[in-house]
Amino acid sequence: MENTTVTSVNYEKSDTIEKQGKRRDIEKYLNKGYYVKEQRNGYWVLVKSSKVEVTLSNSKITRTFNMKEEIREHYNRTRVTEALAKTFLKDVNSGKIVICMDSEGMYTFN
Repeated sequence: MENTTVTSVNYEKSDTIEKQGKRRDIEKYLNKGYYVKEQRNGYWVLVKSSKVEVTLSNSKITRTFNMKEEIREHYNRTRVTEALAKTFLKDVNSGKIVICMDSEGMYTFN
């Protein structure tokens, strides 16, 4: 395991779409990462969860991970917001949070 540098943190907020129509009308949203939360009589509620994509680099490898759950657990929160993602980046840059990654892309977060 080797200490990493965080080259970028990208927060993507959640989204909800309501559509009227048939299954084929919502396929393009399903392909973009939305899932069906509710469906009745041709009415669809589609949801896309938020993401916090963090790009990590060490001397051997560069990888991007969705660290939403790790950030949520670390700060003991039920939701991740853009402000929390910025706090995470600040804490990583200041050394309060250290992320290590091996040559195969497995990382530890503390």
